[in-house]
Amino acid sequence: MRHLSGRLLAAAAVVPMSILATASAAGAQSQPFDEPKDAAASWLVAQSDGPSWSGGDVATSLEATIGLLAAQVGGDQVQATLEWLNDTDTLTPYVYPTGEGAESAALNAGAAGKVMYTVATAGGDPTNFGGIKLADEVAASQTETGAYGDGTAGSTAWAVLGLSRTDAPAGPEAAAAFAAMQCPDGGFNFADVDGGDDCLSDPDTTGLVVSALATFDDAEALDAAVTWLESAQGENGGFDGGFGENANSTAMAAQAFFATGRDDAAQKAVAYLVGLQFDCEGAAPGAVMFTDPEDPDFGEAGRLYATAQALVPISGQSYTELDGSNASAEVPELKCGAEAASEEESDSASWLPWAIGAAVLVIAAVIVALALKARRSASATKGSAADTDEQ
Repeated sequence: MRHLSGRLLAAAAVVPMSILATASAAGAQSQPFDEPKDAAASWLVAQSDGPSWSGGDVATSLEATIGLLAAQVGGDQVQATLEWLNDTDTLTPYVYPTGEGAESAALNAGAAGKVMYTVATAGGDPTNFGGIKLADEVAASQTETGAYGDGTAGSTAWAVLGLSRTDAPAGPEAAAAFAAMQCPDGGFNFADVDGGDDCLSDPDTTGLVVSALATFDDAEALDAAVTWLESAQGENGGFDGGFGENANSTAMAAQAFFATGRDDAAQKAVAYLVGLQFDCEGAAPGAVMFTDPEDPDFGEAGRLYATAQALVPISGQSYTELDGSNASAEVPELKCGAEAASEEESDSASWLPWAIGAAVLVIAAVIVALALKARRSASATKGSAADTDEQ
């Protein structure tokens, strides 16, 4: 029996290695990134030109900031962007754009609401920012119909979302305005203001409006809007905003699904978005393509907006409840190729001795049990033989 125990103990040093090798192969990652949101955020921050994006474009910088807030990373970048934006010379042209031939600039309620929303989501005060009393200005832009600014669904939605972050949120008049501009099929159009028979629903506007409607306790238009979004979703999870299935339309619809608890539809859309993300061997690792394949002329330019908007649903967030006040200061570093492999090997090395030790203990316990069983069997045989001799 000692001879058998010796053979088993010798094998104990070999068996764990083969078991671990099999487990390592079976546990290999099929996705290029363990955390798609972190990879996207890392790429996004790398595209900034200091505190802003696209050469100081406010609209793009707001989208990127909201994306980082949704991912709960990049707090330092968010802070730098808001400090840059908190300047009258920077903010005024965006909130009060001067149209061609206009004698004076009129408030863009949607733009102002979006700034309010971003500032408040980052934990700031949206009532007085960049030298502008944003909350007062947006509230004053409400029309007799209950809509805001130019009366379109998009402008009204951002105004409502911005006001929802203050002590004076929009009231039932705004909800009624949405119902009045809703298309016959339940969706919303970016330009239509009366919901007539010629109203053509689009997922981008409908997704945004759904998140605004979800801020109200009871909104008549909400269920029909979400139902239309569900009917417009492609089999692969994507949405077509009029230019083929794309990341931006899908992102706006996906976050609306999260806002209304349609988790199956949301996850299906997120899977589509992650499928558009460049892997480590792609042209822009971590970025999200607008379409696949990319347009040869505009594809590269579309990555920034696509990645920023996709970050919200990829992070499992919606505009209705997004909270980025506790975002970490840094952005996780994007690791590819040899660097990622080295880190994976390092992680494996850290747990390998413990796994081997545990495997040895298990096998040793089996050996002891077998030895005891054999000893009991031998004793029983010896006792039986003695009985036979006595007879």
